[in-house]
Amino acid sequence: MAIDTPAADAAPAGLPSGLPSGYWQELATTDFARIDPARTIALLPVAAIEQHGPHLPLATDALINQGVVAQALQRLPGSASVLVLPALTIGDSLEHTAFPGTLSADLHDLLGLWLAVGRSVARAGVKKLVLFNSHGGQRAHVDLAALRLRVSHHLLVVRAHSFSFGVPADLFEADELAHGLHGGAVETSLVMHLRPDLVRTTKLADFPSLGAALARRGGLLGAEEPVGIGWMTQDLNAQGACGNAAAASAEKGARLLDHMAGSLAQLLAEVEAMPLPVSEPGPGSSP
Repeated sequence: MAIDTPAADAAPAGLPSGLPSGYWQELATTDFARIDPARTIALLPVAAIEQHGPHLPLATDALINQGVVAQALQRLPGSASVLVLPALTIGDSLEHTAFPGTLSADLHDLLGLWLAVGRSVARAGVKKLVLFNSHGGQRAHVDLAALRLRVSHHLLVVRAHSFSFGVPADLFEADELAHGLHGGAVETSLVMHLRPDLVRTTKLADFPSLGAALARRGGLLGAEEPVGIGWMTQDLNAQGACGNAAAASAEKGARLLDHMAGSLAQLLAEVEAMPLPVSEPGPGSSP
């Protein structure tokens, strides 16, 4: 991000005032005088370093997050002001701790770190924050952090998950989308596209999940839906992966990444247009 030139003190002709999109850590402290609270968005990537079966690297979630964010940045208009914070790639991976290599932070420690980053974002004058998460085991953490930062610092906090953007039609089988929760065709395809050198192709296989077996029985009880259980990964599959990794391909990964990056770019445009929250309810407002 080229900031340190005299011309950078003012916005280019025809563009709104504010900082251009880029990476937070590349700014100087004086640059934050140009924050536009109504437009500028801080994006915090949160991921995990955890086992993904015998065929994928520990960094799978982090690689996917990084790839989506980098491509989304390229799609933003020149008028956008999105500042990508340093990625927090170690998350709460308690469900994977039976497998060597997994790095896992305590729930309270991790939430405390996210809240501390949010406080620093607010202190810098940024009022919009997107928590962009690519680890399924952290959905509740994102919910908790978003509400607390809304209350404590009146931020607009968006709870964004990479797996909430859906997939292009006919790219994966419906059963795979429902039960290929971890290291299946979806994640394997993305890593095949992003870092094919890290995929151990001789280990690709179909890793059946307990969730699929429960679904075939019918009823309410499942791994996740309709009514889920608190599971450790080995409860679903002894090898630590769930889904048909053998059905993955780099071509599918490229199409999916393009879809996810486009969805994130669209979301950021919608966040920019969203009004800031009211600090306190007005007279006569109901709780």
